[in-house]
Amino acid sequence: MTPEPPPPPSSGTPSSGDEFDFSALVAEHNQTAASKKPQGRRVKEDFENTPSIVSNSRDRASASRWWRLGYPAVVGTLLVIVIPALVFIGLRVILDSSDGQLIKRVTDPAAPGYEAVVEKTPTAIGAVLAADGTLDSAVVFALTSDSSGGVLLIPGSLGIPTNFGMFPLTEVWKADGIDAVAGGVGRVLNLNFTEKFTLNPSDWATLIGPYAPISFNIPDAVRDSKDAVVFPKGTVSLKGEQITSFLTSKSAKDNDLNRLLRNELFWKAWLAKVKSGSAAFPVTTASGVGRFVASVARGQLSISSLPVVPVAAGSPLPGGGPMSMAQEAAALDAVAAIVPFPDGAPGARPRIRVLDGTGKLSNGINAAIMLNAAGGQVDVVGNAKSFGQSTTQIIYFDGTPEATAQKMRNALTMGELVESKQSNSGADMTVILGEDFLAKFGPTSGSAGLSSSSSSSSVASTSSTTARK
Repeated sequence: MTPEPPPPPSSGTPSSGDEFDFSALVAEHNQTAASKKPQGRRVKEDFENTPSIVSNSRDRASASRWWRLGYPAVVGTLLVIVIPALVFIGLRVILDSSDGQLIKRVTDPAAPGYEAVVEKTPTAIGAVLAADGTLDSAVVFALTSDSSGGVLLIPGSLGIPTNFGMFPLTEVWKADGIDAVAGGVGRVLNLNFTEKFTLNPSDWATLIGPYAPISFNIPDAVRDSKDAVVFPKGTVSLKGEQITSFLTSKSAKDNDLNRLLRNELFWKAWLAKVKSGSAAFPVTTASGVGRFVASVARGQLSISSLPVVPVAAGSPLPGGGPMSMAQEAAALDAVAAIVPFPDGAPGARPRIRVLDGTGKLSNGINAAIMLNAAGGQVDVVGNAKSFGQSTTQIIYFDGTPEATAQKMRNALTMGELVESKQSNSGADMTVILGEDFLAKFGPTSGSAGLSSSSSSSSVASTSSTTARK
């Protein structure tokens, strides 16, 4: 609230002890005197009246300084005091308001009306570079929980949709480095990455150092671009300076699918060494590659390659060079295997709220994983406002296509589609699980195989607000 400025002093009324304005009185006096006295004496009288005019000018200058300096200072001080008070009062009004919708805070996970925000599975993408600085492949990491994680290998030939058509990931790298790689792979997998980094040839000596040599068997020889054998078939023992050559060497007869299988063997052998080794990980484990490698190596680990199919030679797709394509269903399955609670790009995944309508499904966690695996993004889990829901309902809000809701219904294998004309800025649909879901999947489905410390199944808050359906 901006205070009203003080009124300027009126004639004959002092605004302060020394700012009485005589201008009106002086003007009246001079006019009366001039009408009574001869013309020849006006110069002298004007001269005699000069001190009054000067005094008036000083008064006006003083007032001007007040408006230029004093008034802004007063207003600024008041704003500093008033604005925080108004914000605080406004927030309290919003939080305590009962108009339109009763806000009820429920802190018991077993009680009706409980809801909590799901913590998304931490993910990262690393760009594996060849000796000449070009992109060879990419690696996706996921921390499924404190005791499990996953690694998904991405071929450099993966076709990435762009505004100019499909281009292999290796070409996308040239456009904007790791940012372009993260964005491109994210579009294919419908996934946002928590972190992104590059794995340069010079990094491997440090990363592998405490665990060298990394020994394992390879089914085929590794050849370079001249078809010369770099690593023979059988057992290989790799030191840090050999990693880039092993991962990126390829002959004209090689394809990315064969190389990814070879790279899987390396990642499994290295992470096994990290898990069994007693040495501290050689780089920081607070973020970056250290955080994800050290974490996924500690527990149950899944390592796989993204399923792709080669694009036939002579394909009309632009971009040039060999290219492979990920099929949507295969990509979703690959992500779901290591990322139970994904964070998708805006609009890429329908935002879903899952509520247990029976009181026996552990806030619907298991159903949430099923929906995420089908391409959804569950942001909130919890309980319905009351239990005893007989039939599972998929309520989709205004602006959400029925086909999207049907896809989620297919993932659950059951449910009644309910169209709502209301818009909901927090979700595209709400799924209320009923007795039919309980009968098919059982009362223990919500927590089966999930640790209470799991980042994929934990929630960011144990209290929440009931939302309007």
